[in-house]
Amino acid sequence: MVVLLLVYASTVAYSAVEVAQSSPQSHSLEPSFAANGTIEVTGSFSVSNPGLYPIQGFALSARVANETGALLGTTGVGPSNIAPSSTVEFPIALFVPVSAHGPAASLLTKDQVLEVNAWGNATFAYLFPLSLSLSENRSWGAPFEGLVVGVGTPTVQGGTIVVPVTVQFSNHASSADNGTLRFLLESSHSVVCGTGAFDLDVLSGAPYEDTQNVAVSSGCSLAGGEVLSTYATASGSVPLPSEAIP
Repeated sequence: MVVLLLVYASTVAYSAVEVAQSSPQSHSLEPSFAANGTIEVTGSFSVSNPGLYPIQGFALSARVANETGALLGTTGVGPSNIAPSSTVEFPIALFVPVSAHGPAASLLTKDQVLEVNAWGNATFAYLFPLSLSLSENRSWGAPFEGLVVGVGTPTVQGGTIVVPVTVQFSNHASSADNGTLRFLLESSHSVVCGTGAFDLDVLSGAPYEDTQNVAVSSGCSLAGGEVLSTYATASGSVPLPSEAIP
């Protein structure tokens, strides 16, 4: 019995070191637009058990922050068992609410490095508590990198005041921008002076620029106002950062 206990203790110690050196790995964190004004970040974490004993009741929690350290959201998966000499992949889906001024707004218009932290707790070799953690950075490509919605000088055409509205950005996300960019031109008193929309079908990695003339309501001054934009798809819509009108 003593010999068996010594063998068990030595193999547990060896396996524990092997498991501790095998941190969780994140894979393919990809953004997509989801319903209810959210961005869905999907991907997976894989956890390996190179030891001789099972990992039982493993539960994983993940936290994602933007480049300023502001929390975007948390998610969790499990519990699950991981057999000896095997790897289990845990799919995750993190839904990030988007508001025009919230921490997730920067995901739409700015390439950045996201901070990913994950940690898990379990039981190893039937008896011993086990903790694993991951901390790494992941590059993020914005679907509207460098977005500018610019308003030009008003002119009169056929008795109607019109202003040119130009949209410029580059799609650095992994999927196409396939939807509608809608915008409102508001006065400094929050009165809607004009509206318009751009139908988008911009492939990943492609730039976009287009201009259209927008009719402005009579007597409605845009000076000191702002442009309010949203991006709408079949799944829903998300607000884009507002821009001041000179």
